[in-house]
Amino acid sequence: MPGMPILSPRMKSVNAVMLAAIAMKMSLCSVCSAQEAAAGSGRETPIVRAIQKSTAGIVSLFVVREGAIVSGSGTIVHPAGFVLTNNHVLPSDEGFALIGSSLPNSQKPIQFQTIGRYPERDLAIVRLLGDGPWQTVTPGRSHDLMNGETVIVAGNPGGRGLVFTSGIVSSNAVLAGAPNALVMTNYQIDRRPRFIQFDAASNGGNSGGPLLNIDGEVIGVVSEKIFQEQNVGFAIPIDTVYQLIEDIIEAELRSGFTTGIRIRNQGGPVIVSEVEADSAASDARIEPGDIVTAVNDLSTRNVIDWYLNLRQILSTDAPLKLNIQRSGVAITASIRATKRPDEAATAIDTTKLQPGLNYELFPGQYSLLPDFAQLNAASSGVTKSVSLAEVKRESNDYYAVTMSGYLHMETEGLIRLTLISDDGSKAFLNDRLLIDNDGNHPPSGVGEWLRLSKGMHRIRIEYFQGNGGAELDFRWQRENEEPRPVPASHLFHAE
Repeated sequence: MPGMPILSPRMKSVNAVMLAAIAMKMSLCSVCSAQEAAAGSGRETPIVRAIQKSTAGIVSLFVVREGAIVSGSGTIVHPAGFVLTNNHVLPSDEGFALIGSSLPNSQKPIQFQTIGRYPERDLAIVRLLGDGPWQTVTPGRSHDLMNGETVIVAGNPGGRGLVFTSGIVSSNAVLAGAPNALVMTNYQIDRRPRFIQFDAASNGGNSGGPLLNIDGEVIGVVSEKIFQEQNVGFAIPIDTVYQLIEDIIEAELRSGFTTGIRIRNQGGPVIVSEVEADSAASDARIEPGDIVTAVNDLSTRNVIDWYLNLRQILSTDAPLKLNIQRSGVAITASIRATKRPDEAATAIDTTKLQPGLNYELFPGQYSLLPDFAQLNAASSGVTKSVSLAEVKRESNDYYAVTMSGYLHMETEGLIRLTLISDDGSKAFLNDRLLIDNDGNHPPSGVGEWLRLSKGMHRIRIEYFQGNGGAELDFRWQRENEEPRPVPASHLFHAE
């Protein structure tokens, strides 16, 4: 065309680069302008900011079982890829995860492995088998939730990938498995678990995902809903996770090593509650009240971090470096975890043992287990198993019973004992309280992993029955096995 300059090939190349740079700048400016416009227009609300803050730490979980895909959700609570979820979304120990984005076709599935479960409270931890570190969602607190407080549900409903809904806290403490409110006024002491009720939409696949507050912190684990009612969802409070995380992970039991440190299982900083005598921690002069801020340079923001860090570190025989705050002063301590011995069996002449457990029956109305030493038994006998079937009684309501004898371990090692009851129960092993499942409640269980030596272990089961349903069951399981009732062939009593 007349009047147009003629450019050399080199000038054309430079010009193309300049045009591309200008186009990129214009594109970036338009994105910035869009963000600024959104912020300025009020579109970027606190809910939007909470979602933006947490998205990269929320996980869509998928487990293949018998040809079907089971979907669930989870929250990354540790940068090493540990994910908090529900036990019921994990019908097997392995599966695949999608991280963050609501666009699944932009991702590559990541394998995960289940590393801890607490079935009785529907909690579990899985670990992502990929390169980290991973972005986490900060665990918050649930003790101070307010009814009407804004909450956000994040998860994987219907297996569609990451979806968000919002609502309010409908009730900050709902009784699990309770009859109607009028009936509950008859119970002076009640030990049912408490749930957070919320009205944000949730559906199958949301289970295990986070219930977030307006600051983008995890305040609960979405667990179930009532399908017959509208907008009724339940979440396990995050404070319950703090209380149970040691039992979910069992870092010391599984590794076979112990630090000698006991931690307050609560929200907030990692505070030493007890130091065992003649332990690695006592040798290093760790003190109750010390605040542990890091282990081997791994941050310990809370008790979840503490036990997950131990799960990684105690698999080696290396010394542990602890960063500690003591009365406002930063110090370091070095400890070397020691071998954790199996719990010793009871020395007894087995030729004097007979099958079954001794039982004693105590009629009466109880809200908690009584002091049996102050009572006189109305009847006694022998039962082949830990159940109520062979306990002779005049009434099906209002009584307490004790069962005592020995549990036989054919081999030493790691085992989980679970006591299920309706109403209250306790289990003592070798004269120490092992399981506390006391109080009025529907059928529910409490479990405990432990290492037992081969031989006979003294056991005592206590139980009380109010009215209505009555159930008592004592189960055990080895690793990678399903729990089952303790066989009658392993229960004995002295003549």
